[in-house]
Amino acid sequence: MPHSSKGVPNPHDTQPHLKRPVVEPSAHDTAEFSQDEILQRLEMGKIQFQSVEGGSRLQVSHVNTPNLERRSEDSGPPGEGERRRFHPIEIPTLFPEQGPILLLVVGGLADEMTLRAPAPFWHDDTGGALIWSALARAGLVHRKDAAVMALGQGGFWELDPPRTQGVALTYAGFRKRGNLVDFEAVIRTWNQGRLQSLVDEAWERSMKRLKVVTLGEAARFMMSAVMYGMEGIPILSLPEPDPDHLKTIRPGNESASEYWIEWASDVFAVGHDHGP
Repeated sequence: MPHSSKGVPNPHDTQPHLKRPVVEPSAHDTAEFSQDEILQRLEMGKIQFQSVEGGSRLQVSHVNTPNLERRSEDSGPPGEGERRRFHPIEIPTLFPEQGPILLLVVGGLADEMTLRAPAPFWHDDTGGALIWSALARAGLVHRKDAAVMALGQGGFWELDPPRTQGVALTYAGFRKRGNLVDFEAVIRTWNQGRLQSLVDEAWERSMKRLKVVTLGEAARFMMSAVMYGMEGIPILSLPEPDPDHLKTIRPGNESASEYWIEWASDVFAVGHDHGP
């Protein structure tokens, strides 16, 4: 195999033009990041919304990114303290670009696997398929995607994420897998600002009809705190469909999973557009 050390061209390499270009690692690949690095990159992400026809597009950029695009002719050595190649990390959020957003669903806490996996929203949670099934039953998932999402297929970071009907989805915050909830990390200013920005934009897109549904105690706690003083936005709560909670459900002839889907679909239905 042709190989050359110290950057010196290898005379035996007769096809240098076929070398693969150097590709910078994805910002979502947190496998080699320490916990502190993950938190720092999350904190440095600034949420903005770009207006598009019929809605708005979610954008995440470095907190120090200039408002104007940096032109190639301006490229030079970075200034003191500047990290041009620094990529913030985005907590998974599904934000439809067009149409009204009548429902904001806030799940529990993302972890390092959630951040880097090209998987559907809530894919790592045992109850992910139940959540998608409940949304589909409430008429809030595009018909062509409903069956696929219920099977836990599709890709969150792919170009074609699951298509929802008037629903935005996010996590309440971040915690390291296997750890207890660290609310000092969850209630950091960057996370509060992220959630408030999502609520504000969804509220504008809802024509003042937005409802928020939280899944689990962490999400209920966060959204109750974040939305304090936001008049007119109701918060509804559901337990996360995790195995421990499902074991406590004592339905009649239904399975605990089917019972939760029916319960959640009735709650999610408040986001269905019954307007003209």
